[in-house]
This record gives sequence, structure tokens and C-alpha cells, in this order.
Amino acid sequence: MSGVPEADEAIGCGINGADHRNDSNVMVFEYDHEQRDLRALAELICSGEIPPKMVEDIDLRKFTNMSTPLFKPSFDRVESECMRVYEERKLEIKEFLGDFNGQISISVDRLRYKTYRFCGHYLCLSASFIDENWKLRNWVLYCHSLSNPLDDFLKVLEGWGFGNKVSALTMTNADQGDCPELIEFVETHIQEKKKLEVSRQLFQVYCCGEMISQMVQDAFDKIKDIIDKVLKLYSTKSLPLWYLTNSKLKHAVELWSKGEFSSKYVTDSSDVPSPEEWKKVEGVCKIVESIYEVSSALFESNPLTANVFLYHLHELRDILTQMSTTDSDSFNRAIVEGMLKRFDKYWNDMFMLLAIASALDPRLKLKYVEFVSMRLNGMEGSLQVADVLGTIHKLYDDYLIRFPVKENFMCYSSCSGPDTEMESSAPKQVKHTLNVLQDYHQFIQLGIQSTKKSELDCYLEEPVIHGSPDFDVLTWWSTAGAKYPTLSRMARDFLAIPVSLATSYEAFYSKPRPVDESLVCLKPDLMNALMCTRSWSCKH
Repeated sequence: MSGVPEADEAIGCGINGADHRNDSNVMVFEYDHEQRDLRALAELICSGEIPPKMVEDIDLRKFTNMSTPLFKPSFDRVESECMRVYEERKLEIKEFLGDFNGQISISVDRLRYKTYRFCGHYLCLSASFIDENWKLRNWVLYCHSLSNPLDDFLKVLEGWGFGNKVSALTMTNADQGDCPELIEFVETHIQEKKKLEVSRQLFQVYCCGEMISQMVQDAFDKIKDIIDKVLKLYSTKSLPLWYLTNSKLKHAVELWSKGEFSSKYVTDSSDVPSPEEWKKVEGVCKIVESIYEVSSALFESNPLTANVFLYHLHELRDILTQMSTTDSDSFNRAIVEGMLKRFDKYWNDMFMLLAIASALDPRLKLKYVEFVSMRLNGMEGSLQVADVLGTIHKLYDDYLIRFPVKENFMCYSSCSGPDTEMESSAPKQVKHTLNVLQDYHQFIQLGIQSTKKSELDCYLEEPVIHGSPDFDVLTWWSTAGAKYPTLSRMARDFLAIPVSLATSYEAFYSKPRPVDESLVCLKPDLMNALMCTRSWSCKH
């Protein structure tokens, strides 16, 4: 890997090999111009504007020869410059995270690369947080071929130096089952460095996108043999996204209903599903389509903060419950009941975290937690609400201890409002100090103090707001921070927790998400560098 030419070489010879020893001004101009273009090209690659291998593209070389004929960078030089950009930015990012006055959530994702001859997995570690401008950030810190997750994770914690700020660990259910020692080690390691105690119920986060994909895959597995028949009749190459699979099956059912697969040639040459089998495919497609409608609304949320998951999942559960009781087809009901079992396990495991995040949404607060708990659990839901409220109060008290505000926030109940004006309307003081008035003011102050409430109490008691469809919870908290300094800090930490490892269409992968093919062919260090710098770019 070659770097920028040494200074003595640059001064000795020009780009075209001509001797410019007696014309240093020309040589300095040419060298500066080339270095500027090299840095600009590396910046474009590091930000993801162009793929790295485009440097060797013939058309690009023709263009650069026409515009800047003296600029002919080799891939090795561009690679070196990209690594230099990465190292410079890494120092800036490390300093930023070291000074960051908040909590950071870590995501552990497994990416896949598969060809006809090779199948490998890559470990991708990311940091999620909300910065001081209330912008949600998700920065890749490490991406290498998977070897030893525990060693890799320890390397990241020690290398970046923010282990005392980690508040949550998000992984897939499969990875948590495969790496229990990683969870235990990280949790212990972090607890030793943090004063704020974090329960496993809040620290260990399961990926919501994976849970929904597994529900859908369970349904597809029930009709796997039929799907194989259908795809032999009607199949187009597509990514392993479950909504695309469902779309293909739906279209095949429509073609079948129009008699597309009933010709003698097709029935003689192919194993065409029977009418009963087509009906099973149609039933599964309707179930999956209902799941997709809710999931799409969830994963397209921007920003995808933790507060939006509870009510979307509540909607999904209502739909599944209704289908399990109203569908006249016993086969479809059995599939939905299996989905509900998987869903309910996730719901129970994640409810506390999702409820706290929901309570930090001013449109929902604890009222929605009460609503959903009572609706699903009846009178026993009140115990669940009390548990959530107790946990929120404990967390809030811990934040008060760790992050004391200069002036203690206090608000007063509405019944004491008029009385608080008594002090300002007291008689004008005369030379003689009236002891009875002093005693009276102390009496008033005692009454006021007895009605003092914390930020948390005032926030929860205030009416919920009616947000517009494009309501942004981060924007709301950015302006409410002055009123709720401690609670806003708590909201900033909890809303940043990634409840799903993927967003948008990537949340619908039925297999581990693929790594970028334009990066996987590079040297490991360069691939890691570009995965990181692309996520650090302001464009992402």
C-alpha cells in the first residue's frame, strides 16, 4: 500500500517525469493540485458517493484524462488516501464519543456474503445515540469477517474507550442464543464501570425486525412444498425479502385464478399445486400481507426511535388476534396461533423497555401503557402499569443523582397556584418588621413545599398532546429540555436504543442482510474503514 510521494521525490521530479528542480513553483503547484484531487476522490469514496473500484473504471479514466490529464491515481494510492481519511476521522469520532455527555447503545449485527463458491459472515458493531442537537446517529465502529465475537467486541470497547457509557446491547435472537457469554461478559464489564445500574430487562434488546421475519418464515415453512411447486411455475430472481416472496406468491395465485396454469402442457410437464394447495397459499398471503402493512408503517418511520414500537406492535397483535378467532379456515388459524406464540414471547421480553420509551412520547405517556395493559390483561394490567411506573421513577432518581441540575426543578399542583401569589401581594414593608408576617410567609412556604412535584410527576400529569402525522418526538424534546432538564436527558438515552437492527426495506430480509458487494472484495482494513466512514458521513 503506497502513500503520498515523499517530499524529496515530489521536489525532484514532476508528474510527467520532467526535471523541475529549477522551477520549484511549478512543481509545488502540480503536486498540490494532484494531492487535492486525490483527497477529493478519497472523500467521495469514504462518503459512499462512488464505489472504490470505480477508480479503475475505463470511462472514469477517460473523463479524468480529459479534465485533469496530469491526475492519474493508482488504486493503491487512492486506497492509502482513504485509509488516511479514515484514521483522521476516527480520531475525531473517538474524541467526540469520549466527550459525549449521554448514553450509547451498541448493535451487534451479522452480515452475510454468499457466492456459488463462498459463504461467509461479517460482524458489524455500531453505536446509536442522540446527539446534543437531538439528531439520531447510528455509527459503524467495526466491520470484519466474523471470527471470535467476544474478542472483537472487547477490542471495540477498549479501542474506542466508551464502555462506561453503554446502556443497551441489541442483537438478533439467534446471536444471543449463540453468544450467551458475550452478553454476560459485556453486561458485567459495563456494570463495573457504570454507577447507573442497568437491569438485563433493559440492557438486553432483541431485534424486532428479526422477530417479525421469523413469524413470516414460520408461515412460509408450513407450505414450503407448495411454494416450491409455485416457484417452479412462476419465479423471478429477487432479494431474500419476505414481502417480495409474498408478492410473487400473490401474483401466482392471481394467475392461477385466471386459469394460467391449467393448460394440458403445464399440467403434464410440471407438478402444479392442487386447488386446495392454492387456497393454502392464498390464505398465507393474506396473513403476511396484513403483517406487511403494519411492519411497513413501523420500519419506514423516520427517525425510527424506540417510542414508536409499542403502538405498532399493539396494532399487529390486534390484527393477529382477530384473524385467529374470525378466520373460518382451520389451517390459517393454526398458522396465526403459531405466530402469536412467537409474538407474545417477544412482547413479554421487551415490554418494559418499549413501555418506558412509549411513556417518553408526549402523545402517549403512561396513559397508553395503561390502555394497552388493561386491554390485553384486564385488571391484572394495573400491576403491569405499576411496575412500569416504579421502574421509570427509579431510573429518574438515578439520573438525578448522576446528573444533578444546578437548580432543582419543581412544579406545583394547580390547587396551590393562586396561593403562590400571596408573597408578592404582601403589605409593603415599613421600618418595623412584623414578626407575624414573617411567620405567615414561612407558613405559606411550607404549604407550597408540600405540593412540590418533580419533573417526572409534572410531565406525566400534564395532558398528552395531539401530535400531527409527521410529529417528531426528537424535535419536541429538543424544545422541552429547558422545562425538563433531567427527564430530557433520560429521553435522549432511551429513545436512541435501536429496537431493530435494520430499518426501511432492509428490515424485511428473511436471511442475514448481505454486506455491500462493492466493499467485500477489498482488503479487510479498507472495507472496515469505508463501512465506518460512510456511516459517519453527514449524508447518512
